[in-house]
Amino acid sequence: MVNTALPPRSPVRHTGGQQMKEKMKAFKVVAGSVAGKARSASPFKMFISADDNAKLPHVAAEEDARMEISQCGDRDEFEEARDMYDPEEGESRTLNTLSRSLSLESGTFDDESLLGSLLSGTVGEGGEDEESLGSYDAPKQTMPQRGKVFTKSVVLSNLNNGANVGDSLVLRAQHRCMKPDEESHVLINVRASSVSPFDVVKCRGVGVTKEMLPYTPGQVVVGIIEALGSEVKLPFQIGDRVVGFVGQGGNARFMSTEADNLVKASPNIKNSEAACLVEDWMSAYRALRIAKNVFKGAALFGMNVFITDGFSPIGQAAINLADLEGANIYCCARKSQHKHLKSLSSRIEVFEPHIDKWLPDIMEKMDIVIDNTCVDGYASSWQALNDKGILVCLATAHMGYSTRGCGVIDMDEMLRTYSQMKAKYTMSQTVFLDIRQDFKQNRIEFTRDLMYLMFLVEQGKIHPKVGEKVALDDVGDAQKLLANGKNNGTIVCLPWKKC
Repeated sequence: MVNTALPPRSPVRHTGGQQMKEKMKAFKVVAGSVAGKARSASPFKMFISADDNAKLPHVAAEEDARMEISQCGDRDEFEEARDMYDPEEGESRTLNTLSRSLSLESGTFDDESLLGSLLSGTVGEGGEDEESLGSYDAPKQTMPQRGKVFTKSVVLSNLNNGANVGDSLVLRAQHRCMKPDEESHVLINVRASSVSPFDVVKCRGVGVTKEMLPYTPGQVVVGIIEALGSEVKLPFQIGDRVVGFVGQGGNARFMSTEADNLVKASPNIKNSEAACLVEDWMSAYRALRIAKNVFKGAALFGMNVFITDGFSPIGQAAINLADLEGANIYCCARKSQHKHLKSLSSRIEVFEPHIDKWLPDIMEKMDIVIDNTCVDGYASSWQALNDKGILVCLATAHMGYSTRGCGVIDMDEMLRTYSQMKAKYTMSQTVFLDIRQDFKQNRIEFTRDLMYLMFLVEQGKIHPKVGEKVALDDVGDAQKLLANGKNNGTIVCLPWKKC
């Protein structure tokens, strides 16, 4: 007799005999095609077997599989198949694949539409951009709030100063608890993070000690709050989308950071664009805003603005923002980059970067100078100012290796630090801006300016330029690209992006 107290079992969920065998075969084919990079030599090819007598591994086998990945750092079928689900109804792409498989076998899987898409091969057909990963429209609850999750991060394994940029970075796979490291922290599901010149310097060993290893780069993050420490107060809540300066640790899938390092982000812009705004555009906007305050808030229309490195991400951001207000723009760049920069504004003149090529033409003529290179201790930039002009010196990172100092000390870095101290305390008509310190010291004003830039993005007034979108596996190569000065735009790491 049929038990009328229970709903009839759906044919889709029937698990007996030949029908279940065919479904398991289809499931394996789809999982392999979506993963795309499953390794034939993997020790865990029993993920789903088409053999009649094969058994799905117990949940305990998942622990063993993850430990093996953590030890060898390799990618296998198990790990690849974890990332093939889209976020729906509070689920995430890292939902436990084995648990779903066990649900299929036991007949308790109640998402028939997703099962149908698995068997029809329609899952994962979209691109691998951040939007396909539920970037800015993620549900409020995206991860289980208890237990552990499998995560990845990029770490600096040693302080081998003789190694090339990026060569000392390795990919670490491990478990982590779904709770913040401290009570004043929040746990973030990282959707985008930066690859910046400061990361390159840190990964060369500058400012990093052995006690700090393993060190994870990434100073800017965009993500979703997964858990809150007991000391974290409003306005933050679980599920909020946030962005901010975390200093380190951003090149990972999950990270714990102080709540004071974060601000809420607009839900209407992409993760990569939000990372661009904080990493580069805020430096350019804050520099122009500081300069405008000297002129009592007057618009930049008709003013002469000079940018020492126009092709850098900060330089291009400054060009776009100055052009919006009708400024006359002057900048320096390599000859091969002139055509691109001239396409950004109709009121721009580009010089070659040698001082004798540009200083004679603009000496004592500039209202605003933004120096983001510190070539000669800001001396030539200061000479370009007129009587009422303002020089804004940005904190920069020296990514190359010093040719002076005999390998004992980095003379170039020492001179750069001295020049920054001079600009900060002794030079007239000069303001020194370190955007990381500005974020901490002027949080309310910084947040208001960031919200304004996000509004401009939503309105289509500005378009943050993303030079590269890289996976965690490619962060080392991205740092090499950055160190060689070949990036045209901000390099953004998408931790959930597949290779």
